[in-house]
Amino acid sequence: MDIIERIGQLLETISPGVPIYRENQKGGFKEPSFYVSAIGSRGQPELFGRQKRTHGYQVVCFPDPKKQNADMEVMEQLLLDQFLTLPGFAHIRDRNFNRVDGTLTIDFNVVVWAHPVDDTPKQEKMKQTERVTKSDRSKN
Repeated sequence: MDIIERIGQLLETISPGVPIYRENQKGGFKEPSFYVSAIGSRGQPELFGRQKRTHGYQVVCFPDPKKQNADMEVMEQLLLDQFLTLPGFAHIRDRNFNRVDGTLTIDFNVVVWAHPVDDTPKQEKMKQTERVTKSDRSKN
């Protein structure tokens, strides 16, 4: 399961039944709904080959057009209270809430520690040569 799916699961528990999109919609987004997208990543090397990876995401909340401001206020409070941790995976960090063009946007980071995958071939065959030599030791 990828991080965007985990974000979608958390949004579903906070606001059940509201559509969650991860791709742009040609006909526009149904309202109310959420749109989740990745906005960038960075990695920092750590000890023993680990990496601290910070993944940036954005959630756009499209409120009911009949009551935009009230919906955005309620959703912002819900997300401030409950959008804190991706269960069993990672904490949500650096949350920033903004209202842009009648939508509520939340920018945030998810920080994970990972070991890069090393797909280079390992030693496949080992050639061993043994030599046995006779010792000239005398028995006492």
